Amino acid sequence: MTEDRSLRFLAALDPPGETKRRVVTLAVWLLFLGAAVVVAASFGTHAPASVDLRTLDATSRVMQDEIHRSRSARLRVALFVGVLAPTLLTLLFSSRHRRNGPHARGIFVELTRTELRIWGRGYGSRVTVMGAGMEERLVDVYGGQLGAWRQIRLRLRAKHQTLEFAAPAVEGDERELRVEGGEADCIELSREDYDALKAELMRRTKRTPEARVI
Repeated sequence: MTEDRSLRFLAALDPPGETKRRVVTLAVWLLFLGAAVVVAASFGTHAPASVDLRTLDATSRVMQDEIHRSRSARLRVALFVGVLAPTLLTLLFSSRHRRNGPHARGIFVELTRTELRIWGRGYGSRVTVMGAGMEERLVDVYGGQLGAWRQIRLRLRAKHQTLEFAAPAVEGDERELRVEGGEADCIELSREDYDALKAELMRRTKRTPEARVI
């Protein structure tokens, strides 16, 4: 709870950010592969300055050593610039975007006296709590490298505003809620935080979320 008595929760996962992460990862690989080609070209085979090009013999010991040097240098560039560097950056991005990772922890779900807000990492949405309709549902989602899983979602719908947040579903949720298919387009909290936020919303609005029925 903050100083102004707002409830603030850290996001546990940012499924919508997975699309951006994949785009950034692709751009990183293209950038480093292009750099590898440019750098490797600078390590081409060059005749020593002491060799007369008019009498150059490609089979001579000097030229064979130069060819070997050039190939070795280009192989090192390919391995370090074209493979190792983008792989390490990809692993870094993946570790930041994991569940409860640094990326998600920069996103906040906050309940003030009058509003529910989601902000941080490019998010900035709010909905007025009083008078808003509450709807709860289960959604089977697929999040790329994050895999596939089932979410429980709570949606607040006011006249001109809609806001939705989710948490991992647990065994027994399907007894009261129907399962839908959907996209991984919703900020996810830990289940403990989800239940705490849901309970506070129910207390303030004095209503039970409507179950989504297909």
